[in-house]
Amino acid sequence: MQAQHYKLLVPLLLHSLLWCKSLYGYDIDGSKWFGATTEFHVNMQGSSASGVSWNTAFVAALNDWNEGTRFNFVLADQDLDPCLTDGLNSVDFTSELCGSEFQDSTLAVAIRSFQSQILGPLAVTEADIVINESKNFNVYDGRFGRFGFPGIDFRRVALHELGHVIGLGHDDTVPTIMSTRIGNIDRITEDDIAGVEALYSGLEKCSIKQLRFGSVSDSLASSDCTVEEMTVGEGDTSFIDLYAFELDSATTVSFSMTSSNLDSVLILADQDLRYLAYDDKSTDQCDSTLSTTLQPGSYFLLSNTFDIPVKEECGNLGAYVLNASYSSQHRAGLGSSASLNGGFASATFSGGISADNGQSFGNQFSANQSLDISATIDVDSDHVGQSGFLVVAAVVGEQILFLNENSEFVDSVVNPGLIVRHRNLELSAEQSITLANNLVPADLGIQQIEVNFYTGYGLANDPEELYFNQIPLNLTINPAAAP
Repeated sequence: MQAQHYKLLVPLLLHSLLWCKSLYGYDIDGSKWFGATTEFHVNMQGSSASGVSWNTAFVAALNDWNEGTRFNFVLADQDLDPCLTDGLNSVDFTSELCGSEFQDSTLAVAIRSFQSQILGPLAVTEADIVINESKNFNVYDGRFGRFGFPGIDFRRVALHELGHVIGLGHDDTVPTIMSTRIGNIDRITEDDIAGVEALYSGLEKCSIKQLRFGSVSDSLASSDCTVEEMTVGEGDTSFIDLYAFELDSATTVSFSMTSSNLDSVLILADQDLRYLAYDDKSTDQCDSTLSTTLQPGSYFLLSNTFDIPVKEECGNLGAYVLNASYSSQHRAGLGSSASLNGGFASATFSGGISADNGQSFGNQFSANQSLDISATIDVDSDHVGQSGFLVVAAVVGEQILFLNENSEFVDSVVNPGLIVRHRNLELSAEQSITLANNLVPADLGIQQIEVNFYTGYGLANDPEELYFNQIPLNLTINPAAAP
């Protein structure tokens, strides 16, 4: 977990290009930028003999990668010294290689800095390009050494070095801009594009599940994604489950991964796989726990194991139970609208459970606490003003309870196939629903239970359709929860 920083020198050599048969031959080591994007500072002075400025040619090379691949260079119009290790990416002509001499055949060098990560290969944190000013550069398209255009085409040199910045290595199996030797290729090729795609599409190789607070039973199996597939590199073949979740406000989250046969590992990451927190492993069991406070945003929770188990009694495959709880000063977002019969509505949902009169909200409580449970529906604007109805459901295991017009939960088995309505009304832009006030589970003989609440609405002219929250409002009554 200790950060490491390196400098990698990648020269582009001046030689002829040998053509060969078409096949994919891109080379990547897995090192990449977070989120497939970085800012690049460019303000180069002067122009080529053909009249095209160096700055224009370099920016055009940036745009070629932006338009042809999923990588995104953000242009910053600023002249910086590329030999400074300042966390900023830049380019310029230099007389030396940042303190040492250029080799005779070296046209340009990409210098990259890295940082180690919890999973996968090193992350790129800075990349600068130095251009050997002693070489005779020009700007032109087409055949290398084109008649009437003396000198070395600067634009294809820039394209090549920017490929290194992105994370591509040399490729000499097919004619590409990333070939070791400069030649007639003057634009990025299908193989170059495929290399960027392979490097930055790891998450798409893995199934991503929606995290639901409460408890879920799952397993790590040989059909799951591996860390190597997800991160594209480093040879870690341990299996991994990914859970996505979003937070609308600052929230303290707590997770536990309990298993009798997994060497459990829990990791939190942001949407670009920046790893934010690592599990606090139990000293005498195979379980893991993790707790931290997160700001609003999109996140991943990763359930994993060590590639080589640390504990002999714990393995890499098997079942586990994931428990997730949260605490916040704000109510939780419950996602956008799902529908009963495939319809669409732009409604959004939120809800909260509080034991302190709305000062804080969470999902895990003790049986003796007095709970207030409420939800809000932001109704699709096309449905506002129409006659409709509200529905509230509480799911306990396989049992479904509906909140009736008397604010009493009734078992769905009493009226099989019937969705009990909580209220008929004209729909307003915001519908507030009280699910319970001053509910003390212990007074009902409940010491432990898990309930998932759903709220929704329908239209009187389409009574078979129902729009409801995708993410349930979870209530967990746990004897271990502090009152």
